[in-house]
Amino acid sequence: MTAPAAPEKRPSKRAVLDPDELAALEEQRDFLLRSLADLDREHDAGDLEDDDYQTLKDDYTARAADVLRAIDEQRAAFSYARGSRGLGRTLAWAAGIAVFAIVAGVTVAGAMGARKAGESSSGGVSVAQTATQRANECIPKMQTDPDAASKCFEAIIKEDNGNVVANTWSAWLYSLASENLDGSDKRTYQALAAVRLDTAVESDPDYSYARAFRAIVAYRNGRYQDAEQYLQEFKDHNPAADASAIIQQMDLEANLGKALADAADTTDPAPATSTTTTP
Repeated sequence: MTAPAAPEKRPSKRAVLDPDELAALEEQRDFLLRSLADLDREHDAGDLEDDDYQTLKDDYTARAADVLRAIDEQRAAFSYARGSRGLGRTLAWAAGIAVFAIVAGVTVAGAMGARKAGESSSGGVSVAQTATQRANECIPKMQTDPDAASKCFEAIIKEDNGNVVANTWSAWLYSLASENLDGSDKRTYQALAAVRLDTAVESDPDYSYARAFRAIVAYRNGRYQDAEQYLQEFKDHNPAADASAIIQQMDLEANLGKALADAADTTDPAPATSTTTTP
């Protein structure tokens, strides 16, 4: 399936051509990325309590998402002024939508099962829409308008930073976007995807999509041992059929096994050669 061409991303009215501001935003992005990595190290070493770790991680992740969006606005402004397309998030996602199409068929129908606000139950009572229901409604936009889907998820996360659905699917968008990026941009998107999936699993250990995507994203990022662990945890938590279909359609188990075998081949020391001497 070939993804349709993305429309040219026009800068918002608040974006201005300011190279100093863009440089400052990129410095903030790098700082936040380093801070997230430092948090993980301190927590793993036992130097940071769980509550403090979660509070700081949520704060840094939210700030990083805001900074990335501001960087996109600045880059879009420069690209639009030049009359050319840049590497803003929407354009980066265009190529990734074909990847999303692999799993869209088995996920959207199941995710949209919740009743929408304004619909009536059998008793005719109007149902208020929860954050999770609204997050489920963001999912179909990932195919048709990924930028709108991202804004939809981010709005929900600002309201409910542990929302399992918004964290899971926004992480998948970050992972898709990273495929068309390089250097610190790529590492930032990969890190944000990993952090969001960790948050999703912590919020709801039984949400199968979070565990499925955590294994897939770890594999896509070259973290094969983590992916192996996450895949086993996915299997151990009685996964939903749709989430299992994602794993199967991506042939994750076979691809991961090959990647682990290849990694082992490159790290095994060469066999020692013995010599004999004639007495």
